[in-house]
Amino acid sequence: MSLDVDLKLLEQIVKEVKSKVKPLIGRVEAWKIVGVGAGGDQTRYIDLVAEQTVFDCLKTNNISCFVVSEESGFRKVLDGNPNLYFIVDSLDGTYNALHGVPFNAISLAVADQLKLSAIRLGVVASLTDEMFFSAEKGSGAKLNGEPISPSQKEKIEDVLVSISFTPNKKFLEKISGILENVVHVRHFGANALEVCFVACGRLDAVIDIRGKLRVTDLAAAYLILKEAGGLIVDENGFPLDSPADSPEKKVSMIAAGNKKLLDKLLGLLKSS
Repeated sequence: MSLDVDLKLLEQIVKEVKSKVKPLIGRVEAWKIVGVGAGGDQTRYIDLVAEQTVFDCLKTNNISCFVVSEESGFRKVLDGNPNLYFIVDSLDGTYNALHGVPFNAISLAVADQLKLSAIRLGVVASLTDEMFFSAEKGSGAKLNGEPISPSQKEKIEDVLVSISFTPNKKFLEKISGILENVVHVRHFGANALEVCFVACGRLDAVIDIRGKLRVTDLAAAYLILKEAGGLIVDENGFPLDSPADSPEKKVSMIAAGNKKLLDKLLGLLKSS
């Protein structure tokens, strides 16, 4: 990995994106549809501004790499270093931002191969306040420079769980066991931040088994959660290690602060 790529560079990119995106949050011009992204969703003007700022920062800092991003797909920057990959969601929680809801983020992950387990650096930063989650593989995870760790709560009646929903009868039947037993359920609309909330104990678990979650949404948060000591698996309980070579790649996942809670949630899924 290039010695020029470190958490300071990622922090610089975050600041640049925030400076361009924050004035657009909740504004009419942010809604303008400017195309269709590589991930298949409509690209809004606010998405385009955020992503282009990332590319501009990489070029300004003379970073030769490949980027996997939600809007542009797989793209070379400068000469394209085949050992340096950025996995980017420049605006996670677009619809929150469009509506002026202050829960959205930029997610930047750096890897030497295109798979989740090869991620070496990651940041997830709120675009509306000062939350800055970061991790370097083997060095733990931090929130605003302070070490974090996940919740050890395991009683179903006590935990706070985020669940991503889809209006589908089969899906609702699948998660019915969880809905019948978990008392406190939320969904905030930005998966990267929500998984980071598990990493720091603000949430006890996040469940997204719709099969619609992009690897670009999850990449940086994946490292942050694991470095904090949390767990992240697929809906069958197997370790999650998806290829990350395209924003079209979709995953399902359950993130939890501890194994006992994870096992209970998986058990409720299997019994639904």
